[in-house]
Amino acid sequence: MLNRLRALCNVVILICFTVALGSPGCIQAKDAKSYPEEGKIVATGLTEWVINRQHQYAHTYTVEAGNKRYVMECSHKPLFGTTGEECGGSKKLQIGDVIHFRMDNDRVFIPITKVDNSTGEEKLKILSTELKPESSAGSH
Repeated sequence: MLNRLRALCNVVILICFTVALGSPGCIQAKDAKSYPEEGKIVATGLTEWVINRQHQYAHTYTVEAGNKRYVMECSHKPLFGTTGEECGGSKKLQIGDVIHFRMDNDRVFIPITKVDNSTGEEKLKILSTELKPESSAGSH
């Protein structure tokens, strides 16, 4: 009888320990991702490469943010066609759109809403960065 009581106590302790570890106070909340950069899409295009004599393309977006201009390539590579899918989730990115993003080395991450209405983020590769040309308005 005493052995059964000890075994039962051990099970209860194990259950309490498991529940305590699963409580919100014990597990550190995953940091919400922030997208501190803001820019406007001013151009779109395609990058091209050739594999086995087949031309393939990925969508690019030129984004002006502050005093910089970024050319970004969508990470959707073509699988069975020649052109990959556009970026943006359920609402594809277009000229004139203002986007919020975060940067990590040569990658940009943007928040998106997927077709099933869930949220996520999409990754784009920075192909080039340059300073925006100054406006020549007023000079004759």
